[in-house]
Amino acid sequence: MITTIEKAMCERLQQGLGRMVNNPVVTWNVLATDIGVALRQLPGVCVVFSGITNSRAHDTSRRRFLVTGRFSVFVVDYNLRSNEALRHGGPGTEEPGCYRLIRSVRRLLTGQDLGLKIDYLKPEGVRPVAGQTFNDKGVAVYECVFSTQWMEDALDNGHWPAPELPTDDDADFVRWNGRIEKPLPWHESTRMAYFQPGESDPVAEDIMHNRTDNDD
Repeated sequence: MITTIEKAMCERLQQGLGRMVNNPVVTWNVLATDIGVALRQLPGVCVVFSGITNSRAHDTSRRRFLVTGRFSVFVVDYNLRSNEALRHGGPGTEEPGCYRLIRSVRRLLTGQDLGLKIDYLKPEGVRPVAGQTFNDKGVAVYECVFSTQWMEDALDNGHWPAPELPTDDDADFVRWNGRIEKPLPWHESTRMAYFQPGESDPVAEDIMHNRTDNDD
């Protein structure tokens, strides 16, 4: 789910920001990137998963958990004319400025579920990222934080993953030779019996077959 959310955030920002950014919106850790490389791609925006802040049981079986995760969107711009132009932008479209980028990022992501089974993205804090390397190069970096929630199901106690299809989340255990167990058989039919009060033998029986995706 983390990778899916991250990629969906990148895709929406890429479409929404258009020519405000020079580089594709990617899962790029700007703080660990060589500043010389970064300067050739600015202004830019990147998305990074910044952690799970909470997990709590969602039902009495304690097998389903509501997970809260945080994602950081880093806004980075470059301008040698002045610090004000770096923050506020300039007269041309090539100088959007950090504040305009921050507003645009929050506008595009706030309240969105990105077509996924997650809670709507909630905007949190925005902070400048200090760094002498950035300041000396006329670069400003701001971190915009968003949080969301999704469900995670735990394995039954003592059991192992049992993926059924290559697209299952647990298919990773097959690919990397982890321990798995055979999936439970499909529930294909239900037998129903009808009894009269006080009678031990059924007066009628019926079998209901479950519909599958292959049925017309």
